[in-house]
Amino acid sequence: MGIIITFFQNLMCFALFFCGYPRRTHFMARFLPLSALCAWLVYSIHELLQLPLLGLSSQLIMLLYFLTEFATLLALFRFCFQVGWEQALYNASAGRAAQHLIYSALKLIQLKTGYLLSWLPSGTLSTFLRNILLYVPFCVVIYFCFARKMDTSYYGKSNFHRKMNMLSVIILFVCMVITRFVRSSDGWDVNVIISQNLYAITCCFLCLFMQFELCRLEKLSEEIETIRGLWQADSKQLAERKDTIELINMKCHDIRHRLEDCRLPVSASEGDELASLIRIYDQFYHTGNQTLDVLLTDRTLLCEKDHIQLSFTGNGGSLNFLAETEVYSLFGNALGNAAEAVRTLEEAKRQISVIVRSAGDIVSINVTNYYQGELCFEDGLPVTTHSDPQQFHGYGMKSMRAIAQKYGGELTVKAEDGVFRLTIWLVSAEARQAQ
Repeated sequence: MGIIITFFQNLMCFALFFCGYPRRTHFMARFLPLSALCAWLVYSIHELLQLPLLGLSSQLIMLLYFLTEFATLLALFRFCFQVGWEQALYNASAGRAAQHLIYSALKLIQLKTGYLLSWLPSGTLSTFLRNILLYVPFCVVIYFCFARKMDTSYYGKSNFHRKMNMLSVIILFVCMVITRFVRSSDGWDVNVIISQNLYAITCCFLCLFMQFELCRLEKLSEEIETIRGLWQADSKQLAERKDTIELINMKCHDIRHRLEDCRLPVSASEGDELASLIRIYDQFYHTGNQTLDVLLTDRTLLCEKDHIQLSFTGNGGSLNFLAETEVYSLFGNALGNAAEAVRTLEEAKRQISVIVRSAGDIVSINVTNYYQGELCFEDGLPVTTHSDPQQFHGYGMKSMRAIAQKYGGELTVKAEDGVFRLTIWLVSAEARQAQ
C-alpha cells in the first residue's frame, strides 16, 4: 500500500509542473488508464526487486525502485502532454524535488504533532486518502510559488537547456541517490532525524529556487535582447523618417516660393493642391529637440489619415540629454499605442495629448488618450491584446520603462473612466552625475 501511496504523491507533484503545457488529444483517455497501468507496473517492479534470489540490499532495492518510478512517471507525462523529453526531464525532476520536500516537511510535522487527520476512520482507503490529502496544501503553495511561474519555452537555446539538464540530474542525485545513504535507522536520536529532514527540505527548496531563477533570468535576458533589437530597428527607422521629413520640408519650401512668385501661372486646381501641401510644411514641429520634431511631424501625418488630433505642449529641449534613438523609442511607442487605442473611437474622442515638463532636474512626459474596453495589468504594465509574437507586441512598454529606469526615473500607467494616462519621469544627466 505504501508504494501505491508514494506513486500517487509523486503523480500529484509531477502534475504541478506539467499542467501549464498543452495536452495531447484525448487527454483523459490517455492519462487515466496510463496512470493505472504505471501504478501497477511500479508495484510489480517493487515486488520483483524484493525476491531473495536477486540478493539486493534494501537501500539498493529502493534506489532501483525510485529510479524506475521516476522513469515511468516521466514517460507518462511525456505521452500525455505536448512536451519534449528534455523539458519533461526538467519538469519531472522539479516534481520529484517537490515531493521530497513535502515528504520531509510532513515527517517533521508528524514528529512533533503526532498522527495527522486522525479523525479519519481506519482502513486501506482512509489511509490512502489521508496521505493524499496531506499533500494538497503543500502542492498548492509550491504551484503558486514556483510551478506557475516557471517558463521553459527557451529550451531552444543550447546554453539554457544545458544548464537545466545539469540541474535536473543534480536534483535526481540529491533526491534519490544521496538520500539512500542517510535513511538507515529507526533508532536515531530525534535531533538527528530533525536535522536530516531540515537538510533535505533545504536542498529541495534550493533546487526548486535555482530552477525558478534560471527560468526568470532567461526570460529577462530574452526580453533585453528583444528590446535591444527594437532599439536598433528604431534607430534605422529614425534615419529613414529624417530623410523623408527633410525631403518634404524642402519640397514644400520650394512650393511656397513658387506660389509667392506671381510670375508663375498656377491654375485653381493646382492652387488647391499646393495649398494642401503647404499645410504639411506648416505642421512641422519646432519643439527644441530635432528627433522629437521629426517624430511628431511623422505621426501627425499618419494621424490625419484617421482624423486623430495630436497636440504637443512643452519644451522638447529638456530631453536633449537623451540619445536620439531613446527619444524616438519613448515617443514612438507611446504615440503608436495611443493612436491604436483611439483609432476605433468616435471622432470626438480621437485625441492624443503630449506634454513635456521640466522642474529642476526632473523631466516628465505625459501622454493622454481615450480608450475603450477592459485593460489587464501585469507588473504595472498593460498586457497586450495581440497574440502574434512576431510583432513583439507588449515589448514597447518594457522598452520605455527600461529607458526611464536607465535615467533614474520610472514609468507609470493609469487607466480609469475611459482615459489612459502614461507618465514617464526622467532625471537629467547633470543631476545624475552630481549624485
